[in-house]
Amino acid sequence: MKCTVRTRNQKNVFDIPQIASLRSDFEIKKEKEVSKVRILETWPDGSLRLVMVNGKVLSVTVRKKSNGFPDSVEINGTRYNVDVSKIDNSHYSGSGKPAKQASGKVIAVLPGQISSLQAKPGQPVKKGQLLGILEAMKMENEILAPREGKIQSVKIEQGQTVMRGDLILEIG
Repeated sequence: MKCTVRTRNQKNVFDIPQIASLRSDFEIKKEKEVSKVRILETWPDGSLRLVMVNGKVLSVTVRKKSNGFPDSVEINGTRYNVDVSKIDNSHYSGSGKPAKQASGKVIAVLPGQISSLQAKPGQPVKKGQLLGILEAMKMENEILAPREGKIQSVKIEQGQTVMRGDLILEIG
């Protein structure tokens, strides 16, 4: 995905991974320069709060338009306008409410780490059955089966960091 950040004097274009695949560590590419990024903290709606870029901690505030898409980003008190050419809007729902679970798809409702995972492919499950634990903001959130069925695939592993909207597993 291309992301363009405009300042008064210059325009920077960055290649970043698709938002759905962001984990706590990733790289941003600008021409031949690569920066290592680590997400340190997020707000409850999943937007960034603190990030580390090449070892330097930055405070981040994302200002959104009325449609929920990013309008500007404030980094350590300096505001930058944002023009995103392609974006997955499921991560920028203006309401701040968790995305609804699709039929049979279990999706992370907030960013965090999978501390426990009891689901295995082929395993039969009942609606409401505990499938795992997602730790977020020092809280344990239960991952429950949205319906009865058989686990078709597990997309994450215990200990893995997930972002809001990431697919955890599918029930068929």
